[in-house]
Amino acid sequence: MKNLLELLNTLGFQIDEPLPGFVMVSLSFLVLLCLSLFNVINICIYLLSIFIVSHEKFLSKIPQEYVFIHKLLIFYKNIRISFIIYEFIILSLCLSFMIYCCYDIVSIYVHFK
Repeated sequence: MKNLLELLNTLGFQIDEPLPGFVMVSLSFLVLLCLSLFNVINICIYLLSIFIVSHEKFLSKIPQEYVFIHKLLIFYKNIRISFIIYEFIILSLCLSFMIYCCYDIVSIYVHFK
């Protein structure tokens, strides 16, 4: 971090000490937030597809010209369950790192207050 600050200061950018750390931690938080939202959307899609497959009345509403979707929903039911477990693991890791990023943001703010 010191080398990055020295490089930016030699290039003419006057940057205070806490700013780069705060920006990097904030960007990490935003990336983790986007990844978490993507995981939640995937989990909802997986659960919805499992719900459709488990109820024949919803499965029968799929038009006959979409046979591929019908076969895909039935065939990949077990794989979707394993993907849900994987998505929950990734989501829990993202949430734990987001908590860690919040802790870093608060510690940077308190340290340079």
